[in-house]
Amino acid sequence: MKTFIGTCVDNPFDTMGALVNVVENYAKPISKQTFLKHCLIGAELKADTARFPHDYEFYKSKIWLDNPYHIYFYIHSAIEYFYA
Repeated sequence: MKTFIGTCVDNPFDTMGALVNVVENYAKPISKQTFLKHCLIGAELKADTARFPHDYEFYKSKIWLDNPYHIYFYIHSAIEYFYA
C-alpha cells in the first residue's frame, strides 16, 4: 500500500521540475475506488471523500528516480497530496 509522503507545499520530490512532471505531465485521472485500493488513508479522510465527493480529484502518475514508480495523489482545495 502507498503511504502519504507530502503535499505540493513541501514538495517531496526535491525539485520543482519533478513536481511539475508528476502533476502536469504524467498524471492520469483515476477513480476514488482505484485510489483507495492502492493508498492507505485514515478514517477521517475516507469519511470526508464520501461526504464531499465533488471536492476531491484522484490521479496516478509516474516519477523517475533510479527506476520509474507510480505516485498516487488527490487534489483538495488546490493542494496535491502524494502517496508512494
